[in-house]
Amino acid sequence: MSFYRNLTNFSSDGQYFAYSSSDGCLKIWETSTNILKQEYTPSSHLSATCSSLSWGPCKQNTHLPKKSKKPKGNGVQSSLADLQLIAMGTLTGDILLYSFTNADLHSFLSNGHTSVVNDVCWYGATNSLFSCSSDQHIIIWDVITGKIKTKWKAGTTAVYSICVMDENNLLSSCSSIQWWNIKEKTVLMTFSGHATEVFRLLPVNNEEEPSKYFLSAAVGDRVISAWQLSTSNNRRPVASFVVSDEPENIDVICRKNMPLLMTVVSKDGSMHLFEHMLNGRMKKPLQPKCTVQIASKTGESLSKPCPVPILASNLNEDSSSCLLLYGSFLRPMFERIDISELSKDLCLIRDISWSSAITIEDGISRVKETVKPSDVKLLAPGHMTDIKPLQSVAKKRKLKENDLLELPMEERLRALDLSKIPENLDEHEPAIKSDSMVHLLLQGLQSKDNNMLNSVLQSGDETVIHNTLKRLPLQSVLLVLKELHERLNKQEPRNHPCLKWLKGLLAVHLPYLMSCKDVDEYLGPVSQLIEARVENFSKMSQLKGCLQILLSQAASCNANNTDPSSEPLAVYQSESSDESENEIHIDESENEMEHSDQCSENEAVLETSSEKSDSSDSESDIGT
Repeated sequence: MSFYRNLTNFSSDGQYFAYSSSDGCLKIWETSTNILKQEYTPSSHLSATCSSLSWGPCKQNTHLPKKSKKPKGNGVQSSLADLQLIAMGTLTGDILLYSFTNADLHSFLSNGHTSVVNDVCWYGATNSLFSCSSDQHIIIWDVITGKIKTKWKAGTTAVYSICVMDENNLLSSCSSIQWWNIKEKTVLMTFSGHATEVFRLLPVNNEEEPSKYFLSAAVGDRVISAWQLSTSNNRRPVASFVVSDEPENIDVICRKNMPLLMTVVSKDGSMHLFEHMLNGRMKKPLQPKCTVQIASKTGESLSKPCPVPILASNLNEDSSSCLLLYGSFLRPMFERIDISELSKDLCLIRDISWSSAITIEDGISRVKETVKPSDVKLLAPGHMTDIKPLQSVAKKRKLKENDLLELPMEERLRALDLSKIPENLDEHEPAIKSDSMVHLLLQGLQSKDNNMLNSVLQSGDETVIHNTLKRLPLQSVLLVLKELHERLNKQEPRNHPCLKWLKGLLAVHLPYLMSCKDVDEYLGPVSQLIEARVENFSKMSQLKGCLQILLSQAASCNANNTDPSSEPLAVYQSESSDESENEIHIDESENEMEHSDQCSENEAVLETSSEKSDSSDSESDIGT
């Protein structure tokens, strides 16, 4: 829905037309004279362009209001009508109130929405301004004080349009239409009939009675639906109006006991007029009463007319005429036509000169070929090393001098392979340079190629990381931050170089990140991820310290269990004690020798006895 913007609006009396260009500049024309009356450029027109526009209550006179000395009666309402305010919602969520009377900015409504303002709607009875945004909130502003009266969340999706029916009833739209009770902030009923997002809601106003019907239009839908605001309704549209293409501008007026009159400007540049009495449900969709197109005829009489698009339309209060805006917003043309004189299919031929005073010489617009000097060296995109001119033997034609310097596609693809390091690369020169890393990183982010991104983000050289991030364009900083966050969430062991890239990104581009308003969407998840990773770090550190204390105490207890006080402080040995010890050792050696001799004698006796027993056994065997 970001592609649709309601940037045009007529004043309530149809005397002035306001338009906000794509660069945020507000232009106001007088419809009776086709003269540009005022032009206002906000200070933040490039960073916060206009996203929605609505003209506030105006005085019902034909001239610009003059400054009154003292307002009589309801001074607040008269002062607002005298100021002729125009509300402009911006992409950043702020709202500007421009005074057409003072030709200057009247007030600045901020600190309300956090995303783009999709629609603004005035309600003069309570001096309130209603706004809705993609941040899913609806806000009621006090125009006098510039403060918020009420703010509430309207759902889980963006709110694209709002419509104030009366003091207590409000309509909002997303993919469906919700009927709100303003005081209680509750949904009374939900209307669903469009397949896409509803971008436009319009009340069918009646001066004497409160509005009971409203209109809705959706993106890419050629059908405009009319609904009845009643709790007994079966939530289906009471009527449907079909146009030739998607509607871009809708204006409706309804008087008491009179049929509804509606003009629809479609995307193909034609205006459709509908007339219908809302007194019951229609089974078939209604076709337009008449269709108006505008064409321009050139000077040649035989040439075909050139179609001129109709940009907007506005119905008169008495429903007798319709004001058409056609041409372009650079030089718009206004024309009022009588509705009673319109036929079913009408094409108006108007003499519009599209020629421009700016001329372009033929010599300047010619495309000149670049001249390549002979001493220029071509560098490969991979390692930025010198490449000698190569000649292809397979080519039969003669190569020119410039063709010798062209690098074949096969060699270019080989140069992109980062796994191969050229032989003539210097030892002190890094294999991958930062300028080639920047190109690969940008190409990987644009094409979402994981292999190319891995070849860059898996590099852990801090010098290369710092130089690459230093050469990174500012518009790609948030994309790199988002890619690093996605890789850190995968919890892969090879993603540890991503931490170095994240640290370098914050160090190099910290001033730019601080100036971005939507940086919380990227740094918030990263901060939560880091906090989740280190959540148990303090507890684990305490556990490690306790275990070290227990192990050190256990080791000290097992190492030495004796009492150091029981050991003698000094030991003295005399010579006599040494001689006695030697005699003791000699006696022990003699005893050991005697013992060994006895053992040998016993063994000899045992052997002789065993021989005798064997001889006796053999003799007994012979005797038998």
